[in-house]
Amino acid sequence: MKWSLFLLIDYLFLDKNTCAFCQSEYIYKYDLCRDCYDRLDYVDNKFLIGDYECYSIYFYDEFFKKLIGLYKFERRTEFSRIFAKIIYDYGIKKNLFDVDYILPSPSSKGTLINRGFDHIRMITDDFIDKIKPSYLDDFKKIRDTRAQHDLGKEDRSKNLIGAFRLDKDLTGKSVLIIDDLVTTGNTSLEMIKVLEEANVKEVKILALASERRVL
Repeated sequence: MKWSLFLLIDYLFLDKNTCAFCQSEYIYKYDLCRDCYDRLDYVDNKFLIGDYECYSIYFYDEFFKKLIGLYKFERRTEFSRIFAKIIYDYGIKKNLFDVDYILPSPSSKGTLINRGFDHIRMITDDFIDKIKPSYLDDFKKIRDTRAQHDLGKEDRSKNLIGAFRLDKDLTGKSVLIIDDLVTTGNTSLEMIKVLEEANVKEVKILALASERRVL
């Protein structure tokens, strides 16, 4: 796969002892130096999306936006390992992996072709063998959509209608949705709608970052 080649290149040429972001200081935690790590705005938020709990780890500020941008748009795929460690540690701490299925927020075929890798699935691939739940591979994104952050509030709510499909009965089953960013929650809501149609018992959402601050 294309992202396997990216990871090989990262492995061969990245200095493993220096910060993945600034590439100058020695690593302190999560492959970041102390200064870059301290720039992460840890908020440990929990709020509702529909009837279900959503957890977000960091505040989506300019620094985190740069981290996500380097990963998703500049193909700095070594950041997948950073985000994987963060999500895994947080998920273990909050007992979020006590579910039947893990559902990385899926991308459409068009997005995967354009980007060259599945940015959420690459993150979860790093720790899926360490946890009990398996992937909900039957859940698919069947329609290309515009990026949510490029749209206004009203258009965001319409953009994802009918974008997902699941051909599986989830009666009595629980699912953890994992995403990089939660803004309005419309992506999660549309995914939840499809899961509820499959009779899901419980849904949780875990995001690396959110624009919300819960005091």
